[in-house]
Amino acid sequence: MSSPCILVVDDNPTNLRLAADVLECEGYEIFKAIDAEEAQQIIAQGRPELVLLDIALPGMDGLTLTRKLRADEKTKHLIIVALTAFAMKGDEQKARDAGCDGYITKPIDTRALPGQVAAYLRAAQPQPAKAALKILVIEDSPSDLKLAQHVLLSAGHNVSGAEAVEEALQAVKRDKPQIILLDLLLPGTDGLVLARKLKSDPGTRDIPIVAATSFPEGFPQADVLAAGCNAYLVKPINTRHLPELLQDVVNGSALSRASDGTKK
Repeated sequence: MSSPCILVVDDNPTNLRLAADVLECEGYEIFKAIDAEEAQQIIAQGRPELVLLDIALPGMDGLTLTRKLRADEKTKHLIIVALTAFAMKGDEQKARDAGCDGYITKPIDTRALPGQVAAYLRAAQPQPAKAALKILVIEDSPSDLKLAQHVLLSAGHNVSGAEAVEEALQAVKRDKPQIILLDLLLPGTDGLVLARKLKSDPGTRDIPIVAATSFPEGFPQADVLAAGCNAYLVKPINTRHLPELLQDVVNGSALSRASDGTKK
């Protein structure tokens, strides 16, 4: 895969060479220009992915060039980061209003520059949409069930609920969930019995189960994992990280995790 191409535009030879050398050492392909006219010629030939653009250029200034690039269908998607040695209140907003994606003040911090450039490149990449999971929450506490459903629905997942073992078995058969969030202290038959039953059935044994309990002394982690559960949570669950945790379990990257739902 070829390295990202960056165009550095600066009429100051020292600044131009410094930024170009720093980024070249990071493996980027670098083009250099000293004014807007030369920059436009380079962009027309190769269209770099990112332009580090000094605002105070001779002739056509950087903001005028930015507006021109944004108005052109061929160049409107370029990542443009403004550079300026004269940072004053309102300058950043002026740069963004002109169409710049970001703003870096001079003198350039050579240690920070590669990370800043990498962040702008990452931000411009389309983010793949996460597929919604079909989740069954088995919980006899109405408030806990409602909270879990709200958190997971807000994260874009499809969520159904059950409050007891028999209802849960019917829901598994009917909805075929991709993952189960299982409270272990259920009325009548406890959650461990349900987990063993699901794991012994060829039709359901591949469904990951995340067990949760407020009574770890009654449901030791070793017993829960031995019953076939894929992860073990102690209540209260950190709901902020719950959607990500369930996604990790489905992806196979959080097997046998024991925690309160906090990412480690």
